[in-house]
Amino acid sequence: MRRTVGLLVGLAVLSGLPPVGGEAAEERLVIYTAYEENELKDFWEQFKKDVPDLAAKASYIRGSTGPTMARIEAERANPQADVIWGVFNDYLTGAARKGLLEPYAAKDSDKIGARFKHPDNMWQGVTLLTVAFAVNQKKMAELKLPAPKSWADLIDSRYRGHIVMSNPSTSGTAYLLLASHATRLGEDRMWQYYDALDKNLSQVTKSGGAPGRMAASGETPIGIALAYEVEVARKQGAPIDVIHPSDGVAWTFEGNALVKGAKNPQNARRFLDWAISRSAMGAYATWRGPGLTRTDVPVSGPKITEMNLINLDFVKVGDPEYKDRLVKTWLGKYSR
Repeated sequence: MRRTVGLLVGLAVLSGLPPVGGEAAEERLVIYTAYEENELKDFWEQFKKDVPDLAAKASYIRGSTGPTMARIEAERANPQADVIWGVFNDYLTGAARKGLLEPYAAKDSDKIGARFKHPDNMWQGVTLLTVAFAVNQKKMAELKLPAPKSWADLIDSRYRGHIVMSNPSTSGTAYLLLASHATRLGEDRMWQYYDALDKNLSQVTKSGGAPGRMAASGETPIGIALAYEVEVARKQGAPIDVIHPSDGVAWTFEGNALVKGAKNPQNARRFLDWAISRSAMGAYATWRGPGLTRTDVPVSGPKITEMNLINLDFVKVGDPEYKDRLVKTWLGKYSR
């Protein structure tokens, strides 16, 4: 999904923090996160305001989701992170199955619906994301094409050569979509749908963010992308519409977890309590609008939880064996 930048160290309040493991227990807090740097700036400022003593001990390392979780697994014998923050739930479910996480029910986790948290409290979800059609108004007018309103519309032959999507072996967005169609249609009908959709694709990108960017710039009339990323481009002046398909919205969410064997578990739990608080959710809303897992936080516009969301089983979707099987089948059929 987005998360294409390599691991970067983001320093907290103090500069020159010593290496991980160089201080006594509970004198530090190390957070691995996949939130983007521009988002993190705002989230971190709110954290410093709300819990200044903890923030003074804290640092974060951000990176793309895959490398971040691979690092957690590589460090399992000697964990360097205490907390995972803002990572997609399918990756968190995979980490839980591998024994990389410690259960913890963060304070106020009862304010989060059951569908947005792990049944055994291995993680709690915070920020919601949806997949939508990014439709370039100018390009569509030039081609004299109506905007697609549904997944069924998207396989109409009139859109042949006018759609860009990403590759589920390299893009979390594309895998989410694959699993969503498997849920929506059943696997046999889902492959029939992809057979038809493949005929209309002009390009399959490695990055989940690329189709939306290409639609915003006019390189393609239609991109299948994360809605919030397209909204950012629209607010910046791109002639682009965000259309959620009427026949089912693919969605996911990012969550937080306690790393098993964390060197600073008390600090980690305090951070996890803050990270689902009303204050933290308010900070997330500045970037995600209504895309929050808590419904008691005021937001503008329709709540994502009120959309026609496909009824995904995220524990199943996050099962590495299930994911591997779907992705390998897709590669065998449509790899370019």
